Amino acid sequence: MSAMTLKVNSLQDHFLQLIDAGKLSHAYLFLGQSQDQIHNFIAALAARILHENSSENVFENGQLMQVDLLTGKKTLSVDQMRELQIFFSEKSSQARIAVIDHADQMTDAAANSILKLIEEPFDNQYFFFQAAVFNQILPTILSRVQLIQMPKTFGREVQSRLVADGLSQEDAAFVSAVSTSLEEAQTFLLAGFAINLKNAIDKWLSMILTGDYRAFAFVQTDLIAFADTIDHQRLFAAGVSYGLSHVLKQQKDTKTADILACWLDISSRQRFNVAWQVILETFVLEALRISDGTKKFSDK
Repeated sequence: MSAMTLKVNSLQDHFLQLIDAGKLSHAYLFLGQSQDQIHNFIAALAARILHENSSENVFENGQLMQVDLLTGKKTLSVDQMRELQIFFSEKSSQARIAVIDHADQMTDAAANSILKLIEEPFDNQYFFFQAAVFNQILPTILSRVQLIQMPKTFGREVQSRLVADGLSQEDAAFVSAVSTSLEEAQTFLLAGFAINLKNAIDKWLSMILTGDYRAFAFVQTDLIAFADTIDHQRLFAAGVSYGLSHVLKQQKDTKTADILACWLDISSRQRFNVAWQVILETFVLEALRISDGTKKFSDK
């Protein structure tokens, strides 16, 4: 059993004790990169609260409502939150649970529509939010929940396994850094996707850092195809952050730091349904201005 598994089990035992003692708070935000890890964790808590014998089918319980991204959508909507309001509108002798996945992709309007619900719940009503990117979580949600940082996935274990499977140290470090589990890493490696993405990002960032304006056209010709799904967009965003952070570790300079800060700021706009091509082209223009010295990120 890995050290990470032991930490998760210990945290889960703590929460189960809180439930048994009647001391569980009504709203939590579970922050972590592994959606499967958090999903299983919440399932165990929900099963204990709803007196289910097993966590396997707890999401089918009528006293639990799960809210997730709809097919083809990038954000949680106001309409979805209205369904949540209806679910919690009446008192019940039984506990009721809301599981809100991708809370870091909730619009302002959607968040505002459930603030009173979170602030003034009936007894035995619980809200479990799940998110991966802290700086994309709206302050109105953060101020009303208890934040639980899940144990980080075993990046070094994943990297070692990938190297054992024949990947180079450099490629394995990239793939393990942007993936949330060994299974996800192996999926991203299929058909060379992860390595092709890494090579494209490395070339793009090299252009930007050297002030090469061909980086703008590179978005359309070589990059945008990698951002075709939500999972790939998350991988892409993490890959750019990793690439810039890696450069920054090797050569500590303010320009690279400013470009990284610029990327983190602009890439967060995806939660507002901004098209990825717009995000990438906006970033590259701002980054090139930082690179050639005509702008500092603090001047924005």
